[in-house]
Amino acid sequence: MRPVSILSAALAVMFGLNACTQTPMPETCTARMSDLQTIGSHNSYKLAIPDDELALLTATSPEWGAALDYAHLPLFEQLTLGMRQLELDVFYDPDGGRYADPLLPKMVGTTYSKGVLDLPGFKVLHVQDVDHRSSCLALKSCLAVIRGWMRLNPDHAPLLILINAKQATIDLPGSVDPLPFDATAFDALDAEIRSLFYDSDALLTPDDVRGDYPTLREAMQSEGWPSLDQAWGKVFFALDEPSDVVDVYRRGETSLQGHAMFVNSEDPAADDAAYFTINDPIQQGDVIAQRVKAGFIVRTRADANTVEARTGDRTRLDAALASGAQYISTDYYRPRREWSDYVAELPGKETIRANPRATCAFP
Repeated sequence: MRPVSILSAALAVMFGLNACTQTPMPETCTARMSDLQTIGSHNSYKLAIPDDELALLTATSPEWGAALDYAHLPLFEQLTLGMRQLELDVFYDPDGGRYADPLLPKMVGTTYSKGVLDLPGFKVLHVQDVDHRSSCLALKSCLAVIRGWMRLNPDHAPLLILINAKQATIDLPGSVDPLPFDATAFDALDAEIRSLFYDSDALLTPDDVRGDYPTLREAMQSEGWPSLDQAWGKVFFALDEPSDVVDVYRRGETSLQGHAMFVNSEDPAADDAAYFTINDPIQQGDVIAQRVKAGFIVRTRADANTVEARTGDRTRLDAALASGAQYISTDYYRPRREWSDYVAELPGKETIRANPRATCAFP
């Protein structure tokens, strides 16, 4: 028996007793991947900034220094702990070397190992020249870690990998300007994802969800996301960018035909509407609940800029949990004890749970 079958039996009671459900559940329906809730990590690759570099940042901008003072375990360890959503910031570097000589280490005299940064290929880091240490500097390495973990854990809940296409400049004299993500860059990015997740048993794409419907949105309205039985052991990618970047990624395909990633939708009526990034569950909790009720998948954030970890404030986390967002991102799946006991986790420390706004009870 697959774990989803065991889980279905256990969660049936949870769904049936769910006090947050606003409408009666049908007696029979198909439980879908949008009927779960889980925790993931924000900027999942990020390593700590060394103390001397962080001190310089803090002296220059206390707010910036405080906001960047967090770090994560390697991706494999996060997945093993139960993270079911990861986030990767990706820089386009087709010739290699563009981000290999960051400014901040030179400013404080820190030794910096370039590693793979001289090699061609997409790079994964937070802010060029400032916050550039990563547990997997090459995107292909990050994806290989995820794929390797999946092979060892084939019955995991569906993984969401958020991709940020980084191309913003920073106000620091001498800093490098990122290359823009044009159609060529996005073609290469899709190809890199498919090079690691090349089998349909692993990668869930917009084409898979759309099926025979003319648009992705029509598939959402008629069928919804795949059932849990279909989604167990899968991974799906979402481009977490505003509409102007999403439009470039579409490359003329309004329902993402042939593309490897879903996109952050800003309009639930868009042809490719399926996934939404809505980061503020306090101010936008009602919007999140509406999107979830409509069958969309939403990612929100339990904490940001180290604020909640420093204060121990759970207000945002509690709002995220109640909102029904399926994927809740945090920097603190482990507490930072010198600040507080704050940790973002599901009730009972579960990896997944029945979504508090689920529309379907498990059979």
